[in-house]
Amino acid sequence: MTHALPSPKRAGLVVREVERLYSEGRKTIVWVADDRLRTVLDEYLWTYEQLSFVPHIVWTEGMDKVRDPVVLVAQEANPNGAEALVIADEVPPEDWVSTFDEVHDFIPPGDEGVEREAWWTRWREVHKEKSV
Repeated sequence: MTHALPSPKRAGLVVREVERLYSEGRKTIVWVADDRLRTVLDEYLWTYEQLSFVPHIVWTEGMDKVRDPVVLVAQEANPNGAEALVIADEVPPEDWVSTFDEVHDFIPPGDEGVEREAWWTRWREVHKEKSV
């Protein structure tokens, strides 16, 4: 599923989507390759609302499997056995995206958004059995 961003800033909307999936009991992987954005999302998931938080872990290569419901990754990994993927950064490798039952991406405005939508259109044609 793609979500249109009203501006290039995506952290707040990503966190809301992750919280929704968490509240539904869904294990989720958050793809965030950019170190700075990963730090921002890590903090937001603990502090974006005063009375709520989303339990999560920042997973790095070499770590074992985890039980955390939400895992932020910067490489192709699914250490919690998640079925949902939230893309908070650039589009990850196509084959890896295909391993998830549900994928959420945030489409920025402008030319970048047009290119990203074209990527998803092509991806959907190749992977018709998956729902994005």
